[in-house]
Amino acid sequence: MGRLSGKTALVTGAARGIGRAIALRFAAEGANLVLCDLNPEDLRSVAAEAESQGVKAMSTQTDVARREEVQRMVDAGIAEFGMVHALVNNAGIFFNAPFEQTSDEQFDRMMAVNVKSVFLVSQTVIRHWLREEIKGSIVNLASIGAAIAFTDSSAYCTSKGAVASMTRCIALEYGPRGIRANSMAPGIIDTPMLPSAEDSRYWADNTIPLRRLGAPGDVADVALFLASDESRYITGEMIFVDGGWMLQ
Repeated sequence: MGRLSGKTALVTGAARGIGRAIALRFAAEGANLVLCDLNPEDLRSVAAEAESQGVKAMSTQTDVARREEVQRMVDAGIAEFGMVHALVNNAGIFFNAPFEQTSDEQFDRMMAVNVKSVFLVSQTVIRHWLREEIKGSIVNLASIGAAIAFTDSSAYCTSKGAVASMTRCIALEYGPRGIRANSMAPGIIDTPMLPSAEDSRYWADNTIPLRRLGAPGDVADVALFLASDESRYITGEMIFVDGGWMLQ
C-alpha cells in the first residue's frame, strides 16, 4: 500500500476496461487522480469508487485528440492538485478491416485517438514538468500489434507501432531532465474491446502459453510499477503483458 502516496496521476480512457483498472489500482496505492473519457457516466462511477479508497479524484469529459480540450483538462488537474506526477495514456480504439477496405475516415480516426492523443497529452504534461522541474513518468498503452502483424488490423497495428516509437523518442529526449517514458504491450485482454468470444477462446486454448486471457488488473499492475519509483532506472522500454504470446 502507498506506493503512489502524495502523487497525482492522470489516466486517459479511464471509464472502462484497462483504464478503469489502472485508475482503481493507483487509487489503492494512494494516488490522487485526474480521470478523463468521453463516457461521463461511467467515468463518474470510477471516480467515486476511487474516492471510496480515501483519495481525491476528478473526472473530465475530454476528447484527447483535441488540443484545447487536453489543455483544459491538464490545467484543471494542476489547479485541483498542484501538479501531476504520472501520466497513463490509455485512451484508444480498435476495429477490424481489410487493408484495401479501410477508409480515409477510419484511418484518420485511428491515428487521432491512438496516436495524436498520446502526442497532445504527453506534450502538455511534459511542458508542465519542465516548468516545475518535476521528474515524472509516462506510461503509454501500445500493443503486441506494435511488434507483430495481424490480418485486418493494419491501421491499428500502425497506430500502436507509432505509440511505441514515440515513447522511445520521449524517453531519449527527456531522460536528462529526469522524465521517464515506457510503454506496455498487452496481448488479448478481457475488456469490452475484446473480439469475438469464439476467437478469444481459441487464443486462450491454443496460442497463449499461460492458457488464459489477460485481465485488466494484469495490465494495471504493470502500469503501477512503471509509474512508481520502483522502475526509477527503466525508461524507453516496451513491456509485453501477453501471457507469453510473443514466445510463439
